Amino acid sequence: MAYGELRGVDGEVLQRCAAYEQAFRTLLSEGVQAGRFSVTTVKLTSYAILDPGMGVPVWYREDGDLTEYQVVYQYGDFALRLAGAR
Repeated sequence: MAYGELRGVDGEVLQRCAAYEQAFRTLLSEGVQAGRFSVTTVKLTSYAILDPGMGVPVWYREDGDLTEYQVVYQYGDFALRLAGAR
């Protein structure tokens, strides 16, 4: 996770972020074990999927070209592709 973005955040929030990241890595690992995902490195794949999502609040605008649902769908598609979904 891009912890640099979380400077000044209290310890409880950082713990929740770390727990979320670990849960996501567990999901990826279980997907690899089940043959549903194909990744070389779970940790790097988790960074590749989670970090771009942290930037969405910076650029997303309700009156922009994409709806919230289009962004969610596209990011989901990106994540599945990065995970080598089968």
